[in-house]
Amino acid sequence: MRQRCLQLVIAFGFPLNLLLLPALAVGGPTVNLSWNASKSQVAGYNVYRGTTSGGPYTKINASLDTTTNYLDSTVQNGQTYYYVTTSVGVDGDESKYSNQAEAKIGAGNGQEAPLYSFTGGTDPDLPYAGVILDKAGNLYGTTEFGGAYNQGTVFELTPHADGVWTETVLYSFTGGEDGGQPYASLTFDSAGNLYGTTGSGGGGSCTSGCGTVFKLLSSQGSWTEKVLYAFTGESDGREPYARVIFDSAGNLYGTTLQGGNIGSVCTSGCGTVFKLSSSGGRWTESVLYAFAGDSDGTFPYAGLVFDGAGNLYGTTYAGGSSGSGTVFKLAPSGSSWTESVLHTFTGGNDGKYPFGDLIVDAANNLYGTAFEGGAHQYGLLFELLPRQQGQWKERVIHGFHDAPAANPIAGLIMDSSGILYGSTMSSSEGSCQNGCGTLFKLTPGAAGGWTYTLLHVFGRGTDGYHPSGDLILDAAGNLYGTTQAGGANGSGTVFELTK
Repeated sequence: MRQRCLQLVIAFGFPLNLLLLPALAVGGPTVNLSWNASKSQVAGYNVYRGTTSGGPYTKINASLDTTTNYLDSTVQNGQTYYYVTTSVGVDGDESKYSNQAEAKIGAGNGQEAPLYSFTGGTDPDLPYAGVILDKAGNLYGTTEFGGAYNQGTVFELTPHADGVWTETVLYSFTGGEDGGQPYASLTFDSAGNLYGTTGSGGGGSCTSGCGTVFKLLSSQGSWTEKVLYAFTGESDGREPYARVIFDSAGNLYGTTLQGGNIGSVCTSGCGTVFKLSSSGGRWTESVLYAFAGDSDGTFPYAGLVFDGAGNLYGTTYAGGSSGSGTVFKLAPSGSSWTESVLHTFTGGNDGKYPFGDLIVDAANNLYGTAFEGGAHQYGLLFELLPRQQGQWKERVIHGFHDAPAANPIAGLIMDSSGILYGSTMSSSEGSCQNGCGTLFKLTPGAAGGWTYTLLHVFGRGTDGYHPSGDLILDAAGNLYGTTQAGGANGSGTVFELTK
Protein backbone atom coordinates (compact mmCIF):
# COMPACT_ATOMS: atom_id res chain seq x y z
CA MET A 1 0.00 0.00 0.00
CA ARG A 2 1.06 3.56 -0.57
CA GLN A 3 -0.20 6.31 1.68
CA ARG A 4 0.96 9.76 2.66
CA CYS A 5 0.84 11.34 6.09
CA LEU A 6 -0.81 14.73 5.56
CA GLN A 7 -1.79 17.53 7.92
CA LEU A 8 -5.06 19.20 7.05
CA VAL A 9 -6.65 22.41 8.34
CA ILE A 10 -10.35 22.67 7.56
CA ALA A 11 -11.89 25.88 6.39
CA PHE A 12 -14.20 26.55 9.31
CA GLY A 13 -11.53 27.06 11.92
CA PHE A 14 -10.44 24.14 14.07
CA PRO A 15 -7.31 22.17 13.15
CA LEU A 16 -7.81 18.64 11.94
CA ASN A 17 -4.92 16.23 11.31
CA LEU A 18 -5.70 13.40 8.92
CA LEU A 19 -3.14 10.60 9.02
CA LEU A 20 -3.16 7.87 6.40
CA LEU A 21 -1.46 4.92 8.04
CA PRO A 22 -0.70 1.53 6.46
CA ALA A 23 -2.64 -1.36 7.93
CA LEU A 24 -3.49 -4.93 6.97
CA ALA A 25 -6.81 -6.68 6.98
CA VAL A 26 -7.59 -10.26 6.07
CA GLY A 27 -8.43 -10.27 2.38
CA GLY A 28 -6.94 -6.95 1.37
CA PRO A 29 -5.50 -3.53 2.20
CA THR A 30 -7.03 -0.90 4.44
CA VAL A 31 -6.57 2.81 5.10
CA ASN A 32 -6.53 3.92 8.72
CA LEU A 33 -7.59 7.55 9.17
CA SER A 34 -7.23 9.52 12.40
CA TRP A 35 -7.63 13.17 13.31
CA ASN A 36 -7.53 15.56 16.24
CA ALA A 37 -10.77 16.21 18.04
CA SER A 38 -12.60 19.45 17.32
CA LYS A 39 -12.13 22.22 19.86
CA SER A 40 -15.86 22.93 19.50
CA GLN A 41 -18.55 20.65 20.94
CA VAL A 42 -19.63 18.19 18.25
CA ALA A 43 -21.85 15.11 18.01
CA GLY A 44 -19.35 13.34 15.75
CA TYR A 45 -17.71 13.22 12.36
CA ASN A 46 -18.40 12.03 8.82
CA VAL A 47 -15.80 10.61 6.42
CA TYR A 48 -16.10 11.10 2.66
CA ARG A 49 -14.18 9.42 -0.16
CA GLY A 50 -13.81 10.00 -3.87
CA THR A 51 -11.77 8.63 -6.77
CA THR A 52 -11.18 12.02 -8.38
CA SER A 53 -9.19 14.84 -6.81
CA GLY A 54 -11.58 17.57 -5.71
CA GLY A 55 -14.60 15.26 -5.65
CA PRO A 56 -17.33 14.32 -5.96
CA TYR A 57 -17.14 12.54 -2.60
CA THR A 58 -19.38 9.86 -1.09
CA LYS A 59 -19.93 9.40 2.62
CA ILE A 60 -18.51 6.01 3.66
CA ASN A 61 -19.37 5.85 7.38
CA ALA A 62 -22.73 4.17 7.97
CA SER A 63 -23.38 6.15 11.15
CA LEU A 64 -21.91 9.23 12.77
CA ASP A 65 -18.37 8.49 13.99
CA THR A 66 -18.06 9.63 17.60
CA THR A 67 -14.34 8.79 17.76
CA THR A 68 -11.49 10.43 15.86
CA ASN A 69 -10.57 7.30 13.88
CA TYR A 70 -11.97 5.49 10.86
CA LEU A 71 -10.75 2.29 9.18
CA ASP A 72 -11.62 2.06 5.48
CA SER A 73 -11.44 -1.64 4.57
CA THR A 74 -13.22 -1.32 1.21
CA VAL A 75 -10.25 -0.03 -0.79
CA GLN A 76 -8.86 -1.97 -3.75
CA ASN A 77 -5.29 -2.63 -4.92
CA GLY A 78 -4.07 -0.34 -7.68
CA GLN A 79 -6.52 2.48 -6.88
CA THR A 80 -6.06 6.06 -5.66
CA TYR A 81 -8.55 7.53 -3.19
CA TYR A 82 -9.18 11.06 -1.93
CA TYR A 83 -10.56 11.67 1.58
CA VAL A 84 -12.19 14.61 3.33
CA THR A 85 -13.96 14.81 6.69
CA THR A 86 -16.61 16.98 8.29
CA SER A 87 -17.75 17.59 11.84
CA VAL A 88 -21.41 17.51 12.88
CA GLY A 89 -22.51 19.81 15.70
CA VAL A 90 -24.90 18.88 18.48
CA ASP A 91 -27.54 20.87 16.59
CA GLY A 92 -27.06 18.65 13.52
CA ASP A 93 -25.28 21.26 11.41
CA GLU A 94 -22.46 19.82 9.30
CA SER A 95 -19.24 21.71 8.62
CA LYS A 96 -17.57 22.27 5.30
CA TYR A 97 -15.16 19.68 3.93
CA SER A 98 -11.66 19.55 5.33
CA ASN A 99 -8.72 19.83 2.99
CA GLN A 100 -8.18 16.72 0.90
CA ALA A 101 -5.82 13.80 1.63
CA GLU A 102 -4.69 11.22 -0.92
CA ALA A 103 -4.13 7.47 -0.47
CA LYS A 104 -2.44 5.45 -3.21
CA ILE A 105 -3.00 1.71 -2.85
CA GLY A 106 -0.26 -0.46 -4.32
CA ALA A 107 -0.94 -2.97 -7.07
CA GLY A 108 -0.26 -5.83 -4.67
CA ASN A 109 2.94 -7.26 -3.22
CA GLY A 110 4.89 -10.44 -3.73
CA GLN A 111 4.70 -13.43 -1.44
CA GLU A 112 7.00 -14.15 1.50
CA ALA A 113 8.14 -17.76 1.88
CA PRO A 114 10.66 -19.39 4.22
CA LEU A 115 13.40 -21.04 2.18
CA TYR A 116 14.72 -22.89 5.22
CA SER A 117 13.64 -23.24 8.86
CA PHE A 118 16.51 -23.93 11.26
CA THR A 119 16.07 -26.71 13.80
CA GLY A 120 18.65 -25.68 16.42
CA GLY A 121 20.80 -28.20 18.28
CA THR A 122 23.61 -29.23 15.95
CA ASP A 123 21.77 -27.38 13.17
CA PRO A 124 22.15 -23.58 13.16
CA ASP A 125 20.08 -21.53 15.59
CA LEU A 126 19.27 -17.79 15.85
CA PRO A 127 20.36 -16.14 12.58
CA TYR A 128 20.85 -12.60 13.85
CA ALA A 129 22.52 -11.28 10.67
CA GLY A 130 21.35 -11.22 7.07
CA VAL A 131 22.58 -13.38 4.19
CA ILE A 132 24.74 -12.74 1.12
CA LEU A 133 24.38 -14.15 -2.39
CA ASP A 134 27.03 -15.62 -4.71
CA LYS A 135 26.99 -15.62 -8.51
CA ALA A 136 25.49 -19.12 -8.62
CA GLY A 137 22.51 -18.10 -6.49
CA ASN A 138 23.65 -19.74 -3.25
CA LEU A 139 23.02 -17.94 0.04
CA TYR A 140 25.52 -17.69 2.93
CA GLY A 141 25.03 -16.52 6.49
CA THR A 142 25.83 -16.92 10.17
CA THR A 143 23.90 -17.98 13.26
CA GLU A 144 24.70 -16.89 16.79
CA PHE A 145 24.05 -20.32 18.29
CA GLY A 146 23.67 -23.91 17.17
CA GLY A 147 26.25 -26.09 15.48
CA ALA A 148 28.35 -28.88 16.97
CA TYR A 149 29.37 -26.76 20.00
CA ASN A 150 26.36 -24.40 20.22
CA GLN A 151 28.70 -21.48 19.57
CA GLY A 152 27.29 -20.53 16.19
CA THR A 153 27.79 -21.48 12.58
CA VAL A 154 28.47 -20.39 9.02
CA PHE A 155 25.92 -21.97 6.67
CA GLU A 156 25.15 -22.23 2.96
CA LEU A 157 21.75 -22.61 1.29
CA THR A 158 21.72 -24.11 -2.21
CA PRO A 159 18.64 -23.86 -4.50
CA HIS A 160 17.37 -26.76 -6.62
CA ALA A 161 15.15 -26.93 -9.68
CA ASP A 162 12.17 -28.19 -7.64
CA GLY A 163 12.25 -25.07 -5.46
CA VAL A 164 13.76 -26.85 -2.45
CA TRP A 165 16.79 -25.32 -0.75
CA THR A 166 19.46 -27.53 0.85
CA GLU A 167 21.30 -26.30 3.94
CA THR A 168 24.96 -27.12 4.63
CA VAL A 169 26.89 -26.12 7.75
CA LEU A 170 30.25 -24.89 6.47
CA TYR A 171 31.74 -24.32 9.93
CA SER A 172 30.75 -24.76 13.59
CA PHE A 173 32.54 -22.45 16.02
CA THR A 174 33.90 -23.92 19.25
CA GLY A 175 33.96 -20.72 21.29
CA GLY A 176 37.71 -21.13 21.78
CA GLU A 177 40.58 -19.72 19.74
CA ASP A 178 38.53 -19.95 16.55
CA GLY A 179 35.87 -17.59 17.91
CA GLY A 180 32.24 -17.94 18.90
CA GLN A 181 28.77 -16.45 18.48
CA PRO A 182 28.97 -14.53 15.19
CA TYR A 183 26.43 -11.71 15.01
CA ALA A 184 27.39 -10.17 11.68
CA SER A 185 26.82 -10.99 8.03
CA LEU A 186 29.63 -12.23 5.80
CA THR A 187 31.76 -10.63 3.06
CA PHE A 188 33.17 -12.25 -0.10
CA ASP A 189 36.60 -11.63 -1.60
CA SER A 190 37.19 -11.90 -5.35
CA ALA A 191 38.17 -15.58 -5.01
CA GLY A 192 34.92 -16.52 -3.27
CA ASN A 193 36.37 -16.85 0.23
CA LEU A 194 34.22 -15.68 3.14
CA TYR A 195 35.16 -13.17 5.86
CA GLY A 196 33.36 -12.36 9.08
CA THR A 197 33.57 -11.55 12.78
CA THR A 198 32.71 -13.33 16.02
CA GLY A 199 31.58 -11.45 19.10
CA SER A 200 33.39 -13.78 21.50
CA GLY A 201 36.13 -16.41 21.56
CA GLY A 202 39.67 -15.94 20.37
CA GLY A 203 41.19 -15.24 23.81
CA GLY A 204 42.16 -11.92 25.33
CA SER A 205 41.12 -10.34 28.62
CA CYS A 206 37.36 -10.92 28.17
CA THR A 207 35.69 -13.74 30.12
CA SER A 208 34.43 -15.55 27.01
CA GLY A 209 37.06 -14.20 24.64
CA CYS A 210 37.11 -10.77 23.02
CA GLY A 211 36.15 -11.79 19.49
CA THR A 212 37.85 -12.43 16.17
CA VAL A 213 37.99 -11.60 12.50
CA PHE A 214 37.99 -14.86 10.53
CA LYS A 215 38.29 -16.18 6.99
CA LEU A 216 36.72 -19.31 5.50
CA LEU A 217 38.78 -20.62 2.59
CA SER A 218 37.00 -22.63 -0.09
CA SER A 219 38.88 -25.53 -1.69
CA GLN A 220 37.18 -28.19 -3.80
CA GLY A 221 33.92 -28.07 -1.90
CA SER A 222 35.39 -27.95 1.61
CA TRP A 223 35.93 -24.95 3.86
CA THR A 224 38.74 -24.21 6.30
CA GLU A 225 38.52 -21.55 8.99
CA LYS A 226 41.45 -19.25 9.75
CA VAL A 227 41.53 -16.53 12.40
CA LEU A 228 42.99 -13.36 10.89
CA TYR A 229 42.97 -11.44 14.16
CA ALA A 230 41.95 -12.14 17.76
CA PHE A 231 41.17 -9.05 19.83
CA THR A 232 42.83 -8.68 23.23
CA GLY A 233 40.13 -6.47 24.74
CA GLU A 234 42.51 -3.59 25.39
CA SER A 235 43.35 -0.63 23.15
CA ASP A 236 42.84 -2.80 20.03
CA GLY A 237 39.13 -3.24 20.76
CA ARG A 238 36.77 -6.04 21.76
CA GLU A 239 33.48 -7.58 20.66
CA PRO A 240 33.13 -6.88 16.94
CA TYR A 241 29.41 -7.18 16.21
CA ALA A 242 29.42 -5.85 12.66
CA ARG A 243 30.56 -7.14 9.28
CA VAL A 244 33.92 -6.21 7.77
CA ILE A 245 34.37 -4.52 4.37
CA PHE A 246 37.23 -4.40 1.87
CA ASP A 247 38.94 -1.44 0.25
CA SER A 248 40.39 -1.61 -3.27
CA ALA A 249 43.80 -2.64 -1.88
CA GLY A 250 42.41 -5.67 -0.03
CA ASN A 251 42.47 -4.19 3.48
CA LEU A 252 39.61 -4.96 5.86
CA TYR A 253 37.73 -2.39 7.97
CA GLY A 254 35.31 -2.83 10.84
CA THR A 255 34.17 -1.71 14.28
CA THR A 256 34.33 -3.08 17.80
CA LEU A 257 31.58 -2.37 20.27
CA GLN A 258 34.01 -1.80 23.17
CA GLY A 259 37.74 -1.54 23.79
CA GLY A 260 39.95 1.33 22.75
CA ASN A 261 40.01 3.99 25.47
CA ILE A 262 39.83 1.71 28.51
CA GLY A 263 38.48 3.20 31.72
CA SER A 264 38.24 6.78 30.45
CA VAL A 265 34.48 7.15 30.28
CA CYS A 266 33.58 3.53 29.46
CA THR A 267 34.94 0.89 31.84
CA SER A 268 35.68 -1.56 29.01
CA GLY A 269 36.34 1.10 26.38
CA CYS A 270 33.90 3.01 24.18
CA GLY A 271 34.63 1.17 20.94
CA THR A 272 36.92 1.46 17.93
CA VAL A 273 37.15 1.62 14.17
CA PHE A 274 39.90 -0.74 13.01
CA LYS A 275 41.79 -1.77 9.89
CA LEU A 276 43.40 -5.13 9.06
CA SER A 277 46.26 -5.10 6.56
CA SER A 278 47.80 -8.22 5.00
CA SER A 279 51.49 -8.68 4.22
CA GLY A 280 53.00 -12.04 3.42
CA GLY A 281 49.90 -13.85 4.66
CA ARG A 282 50.04 -12.13 8.05
CA TRP A 283 47.35 -9.66 9.10
CA THR A 284 48.12 -6.63 11.24
CA GLU A 285 45.47 -4.64 13.09
CA SER A 286 45.58 -0.88 13.53
CA VAL A 287 43.03 1.30 15.30
CA LEU A 288 41.92 4.18 13.08
CA TYR A 289 39.83 5.78 15.82
CA ALA A 290 39.05 5.01 19.46
CA PHE A 291 35.89 6.68 20.73
CA ALA A 292 36.32 8.88 23.79
CA GLY A 293 32.73 8.49 25.00
CA ASP A 294 32.04 12.20 24.79
CA SER A 295 30.37 14.13 21.98
CA ASP A 296 32.03 11.76 19.49
CA GLY A 297 29.72 8.90 20.51
CA THR A 298 30.08 5.52 22.19
CA PHE A 299 29.59 1.90 21.17
CA PRO A 300 29.67 1.55 17.36
CA TYR A 301 27.39 -1.45 16.93
CA ALA A 302 26.98 -1.21 13.14
CA GLY A 303 29.46 -1.64 10.33
CA LEU A 304 31.05 0.90 8.00
CA VAL A 305 30.49 2.15 4.47
CA PHE A 306 32.86 3.89 2.02
CA ASP A 307 32.01 6.79 -0.24
CA GLY A 308 33.67 7.31 -3.61
CA ALA A 309 36.43 9.45 -2.09
CA GLY A 310 37.51 6.79 0.42
CA ASN A 311 35.85 8.30 3.49
CA LEU A 312 34.29 5.94 6.02
CA TYR A 313 30.87 6.47 7.61
CA GLY A 314 29.21 4.74 10.55
CA THR A 315 27.02 5.14 13.62
CA THR A 316 27.33 4.84 17.37
CA TYR A 317 24.16 3.69 19.05
CA ALA A 318 24.90 5.69 22.20
CA GLY A 319 26.89 8.74 23.24
CA GLY A 320 26.84 12.17 21.72
CA SER A 321 25.60 15.16 23.63
CA SER A 322 22.29 13.53 24.55
CA GLY A 323 23.40 9.90 24.84
CA SER A 324 21.15 8.88 21.94
CA GLY A 325 23.85 8.11 19.35
CA THR A 326 25.68 9.72 16.46
CA VAL A 327 26.51 9.46 12.78
CA PHE A 328 30.25 9.89 12.20
CA LYS A 329 32.74 10.23 9.35
CA LEU A 330 36.39 9.18 9.20
CA ALA A 331 38.40 11.03 6.55
CA PRO A 332 41.84 9.72 5.52
CA SER A 333 44.78 12.12 5.60
CA GLY A 334 48.02 10.38 4.76
CA SER A 335 48.45 7.57 7.28
CA SER A 336 46.00 9.06 9.81
CA TRP A 337 42.24 9.47 9.96
CA THR A 338 40.17 12.38 11.24
CA GLU A 339 36.82 11.75 12.90
CA SER A 340 33.93 14.19 12.69
CA VAL A 341 30.35 13.92 13.93
CA LEU A 342 27.83 14.56 11.17
CA HIS A 343 24.74 14.29 13.35
CA THR A 344 24.01 13.87 17.04
CA PHE A 345 20.61 12.36 17.79
CA THR A 346 18.60 14.16 20.44
CA GLY A 347 16.32 11.24 21.28
CA GLY A 348 13.30 13.24 20.13
CA ASN A 349 11.77 13.66 16.70
CA ASP A 350 15.13 13.14 14.97
CA GLY A 351 15.60 9.60 16.35
CA LYS A 352 17.38 7.59 19.02
CA TYR A 353 19.70 4.56 19.04
CA PRO A 354 20.89 3.96 15.45
CA PHE A 355 21.84 0.24 15.40
CA GLY A 356 21.78 -0.37 11.63
CA ASP A 357 24.37 0.03 8.90
CA LEU A 358 24.35 3.17 6.77
CA ILE A 359 24.17 3.24 2.99
CA VAL A 360 25.39 6.00 0.68
CA ASP A 361 23.92 6.97 -2.71
CA ALA A 362 25.64 8.43 -5.78
CA ALA A 363 25.16 11.99 -4.47
CA ASN A 364 26.86 11.03 -1.15
CA ASN A 365 23.60 11.25 0.78
CA LEU A 366 23.46 8.84 3.72
CA TYR A 367 20.46 6.74 4.73
CA GLY A 368 19.87 4.88 7.97
CA THR A 369 17.48 3.78 10.70
CA ALA A 370 16.92 4.71 14.33
CA PHE A 371 15.48 2.08 16.67
CA GLU A 372 13.52 4.57 18.77
CA GLY A 373 12.61 8.24 18.66
CA GLY A 374 10.55 10.04 16.08
CA ALA A 375 7.22 11.76 16.57
CA HIS A 376 5.67 8.60 18.01
CA GLN A 377 8.83 7.10 19.58
CA TYR A 378 8.65 3.89 17.52
CA GLY A 379 11.74 4.64 15.45
CA LEU A 380 12.31 6.20 12.06
CA LEU A 381 14.20 6.25 8.77
CA PHE A 382 16.48 9.20 8.08
CA GLU A 383 18.53 10.80 5.34
CA LEU A 384 21.65 12.90 5.92
CA LEU A 385 22.41 15.41 3.19
CA PRO A 386 25.80 17.10 2.82
CA ARG A 387 25.78 20.88 2.85
CA GLN A 388 28.43 23.53 2.38
CA GLN A 389 31.51 23.78 4.62
CA GLY A 390 31.22 20.21 5.89
CA GLN A 391 27.77 20.66 7.41
CA TRP A 392 25.13 17.93 7.19
CA LYS A 393 21.37 18.14 7.54
CA GLU A 394 19.20 15.29 8.81
CA ARG A 395 15.79 14.75 7.26
CA VAL A 396 13.31 12.22 8.62
CA ILE A 397 11.85 10.37 5.64
CA HIS A 398 9.52 8.09 7.58
CA GLY A 399 8.42 7.81 11.20
CA PHE A 400 6.89 4.59 12.50
CA HIS A 401 3.54 4.67 14.31
CA ASP A 402 3.38 1.05 15.58
CA ALA A 403 0.50 0.54 13.13
CA PRO A 404 1.71 -1.97 12.28
CA ALA A 405 5.48 -1.43 12.03
CA ALA A 406 7.88 -0.34 14.78
CA ASN A 407 11.55 -0.34 15.85
CA PRO A 408 13.86 -0.88 12.87
CA ILE A 409 17.17 -2.42 13.95
CA ALA A 410 18.68 -3.37 10.56
CA GLY A 411 19.93 -0.93 7.98
CA LEU A 412 18.37 -0.12 4.60
CA ILE A 413 19.20 -1.23 1.07
CA MET A 414 18.57 0.69 -2.15
CA ASP A 415 17.79 -0.67 -5.63
CA SER A 416 18.83 0.86 -8.95
CA SER A 417 15.64 2.97 -9.03
CA GLY A 418 16.39 4.56 -5.66
CA ILE A 419 13.71 2.56 -3.81
CA LEU A 420 14.64 1.77 -0.19
CA TYR A 421 13.85 -1.56 1.49
CA GLY A 422 14.09 -2.51 5.15
CA SER A 423 12.58 -4.31 8.12
CA THR A 424 11.31 -3.62 11.62
CA MET A 425 11.76 -5.86 14.65
CA SER A 426 8.33 -5.12 16.10
CA SER A 427 4.79 -4.46 14.98
CA SER A 428 1.28 -4.09 16.30
CA GLU A 429 0.24 -7.34 14.63
CA GLY A 430 1.33 -10.97 14.67
CA SER A 431 1.39 -13.66 17.33
CA CYS A 432 4.49 -12.39 19.22
CA GLN A 433 4.58 -10.23 22.31
CA ASN A 434 5.27 -6.67 21.07
CA GLY A 435 4.64 -7.85 17.51
CA CYS A 436 6.66 -9.98 15.12
CA GLY A 437 8.17 -7.47 12.71
CA THR A 438 7.59 -6.29 9.15
CA LEU A 439 9.13 -5.71 5.73
CA PHE A 440 8.61 -2.39 3.94
CA LYS A 441 9.77 -0.21 1.09
CA LEU A 442 9.99 3.55 0.49
CA THR A 443 9.57 4.86 -3.03
CA PRO A 444 11.01 8.29 -3.87
CA GLY A 445 8.60 10.80 -5.34
CA ALA A 446 8.49 14.37 -6.52
CA ALA A 447 10.00 17.21 -4.49
CA GLY A 448 11.90 14.85 -2.21
CA GLY A 449 8.84 13.01 -0.90
CA TRP A 450 8.71 9.30 -0.11
CA THR A 451 5.83 6.82 -0.25
CA TYR A 452 5.78 4.07 2.37
CA THR A 453 4.54 0.59 1.42
CA LEU A 454 4.10 -2.30 3.83
CA LEU A 455 5.30 -5.51 2.18
CA HIS A 456 4.86 -8.20 4.84
CA VAL A 457 3.91 -8.68 8.49
CA PHE A 458 5.67 -11.60 10.21
CA GLY A 459 4.26 -13.99 12.77
CA ARG A 460 1.63 -15.67 10.60
CA GLY A 461 2.15 -19.41 10.44
CA THR A 462 5.75 -20.56 9.94
CA ASP A 463 7.08 -17.41 8.25
CA GLY A 464 9.28 -16.53 11.26
CA TYR A 465 9.54 -13.40 13.36
CA HIS A 466 11.92 -10.63 14.50
CA PRO A 467 14.05 -9.84 11.42
CA SER A 468 17.25 -8.08 12.55
CA GLY A 469 19.67 -8.49 9.64
CA ASP A 470 20.08 -6.41 6.50
CA LEU A 471 18.12 -7.48 3.42
CA ILE A 472 19.63 -8.23 0.01
CA LEU A 473 18.21 -8.04 -3.52
CA ASP A 474 18.85 -10.44 -6.40
CA ALA A 475 18.98 -9.38 -10.06
CA ALA A 476 15.23 -10.05 -10.46
CA GLY A 477 14.33 -7.76 -7.56
CA ASN A 478 13.50 -10.50 -5.05
CA LEU A 479 14.36 -9.84 -1.40
CA TYR A 480 16.19 -12.25 0.92
CA GLY A 481 16.67 -12.07 4.66
CA THR A 482 16.50 -13.88 7.98
CA THR A 483 14.33 -13.96 11.07
CA GLN A 484 15.90 -14.58 14.46
CA ALA A 485 13.16 -16.95 15.57
CA GLY A 486 10.01 -18.68 14.44
CA GLY A 487 9.65 -20.88 11.41
CA ALA A 488 8.62 -24.52 11.45
CA ASN A 489 11.02 -25.34 14.32
CA GLY A 490 11.23 -22.08 16.26
CA SER A 491 14.95 -21.48 15.58
CA GLY A 492 14.65 -18.89 12.83
CA THR A 493 14.37 -18.81 9.07
CA VAL A 494 15.91 -17.67 5.82
CA PHE A 495 13.12 -16.17 3.70
CA GLU A 496 12.47 -14.81 0.24
CA LEU A 497 10.00 -12.10 -0.70
CA THR A 498 9.26 -12.40 -4.41
CA LYS A 499 8.73 -9.27 -6.44
